[in-house]
Amino acid sequence: MNIEYVNGYWVPANDIHIEKWKTGQPFTQNKALEKFVEYLDRKDLKFNNVLDIGAWCGTWSNTISKYANLVHAFEPDQLHYECLMKNIEDNVIAHHCAVGSTKSKVSLTAEQKNFTQGKRIIPDGEILMTTVDSFAITNIDLIKIDVEGYEMEVLKGANEALAQCTYVMIELNNNSKKYGSSNGQITKYLTQKGFSVLIKTWPDVVFVNNYSL
Repeated sequence: MNIEYVNGYWVPANDIHIEKWKTGQPFTQNKALEKFVEYLDRKDLKFNNVLDIGAWCGTWSNTISKYANLVHAFEPDQLHYECLMKNIEDNVIAHHCAVGSTKSKVSLTAEQKNFTQGKRIIPDGEILMTTVDSFAITNIDLIKIDVEGYEMEVLKGANEALAQCTYVMIELNNNSKKYGSSNGQITKYLTQKGFSVLIKTWPDVVFVNNYSL
């Protein structure tokens, strides 16, 4: 079987981290998410629609689903999507596609053997790539983007969503260099759209839209 049940989640059985997960280690060390959840509790905030772009196996989606009416989870990798479908809460909708700046077909290629979370998007393939705005989802309060360096392309295809969104959580770990972008360019892009840094705990940053407050 290609997937295995570990610590309450179905995950890829061949992932390089699986033995650590079996000892009880967390799937991710997302300190920004922990601080953001504390912020939500303190403010007593609830969301309408949330977008999880790069959902992996659904751990982030399930955590934030407690604070949302509906979470849209986007995942292009077939194995991750299979796990996602088995893991998600009732108010999470899974979408099997890649997300970028244009509509096309792409492929995923592993950059490290048995490291299933780090894959590179390359042109041509069988995986549907679409844009956030093409879904025409309204009442978006939060967008989370963790796409192994493809973050700028996701943002370019989400102009309408960003205009209505209050919070953006994004991974900025310099992986964007392989796609010709940088942490600074991504930060500048969001700043120009009215966002400022709310929480910063490497490698994740939470931006807040000053126009929405």
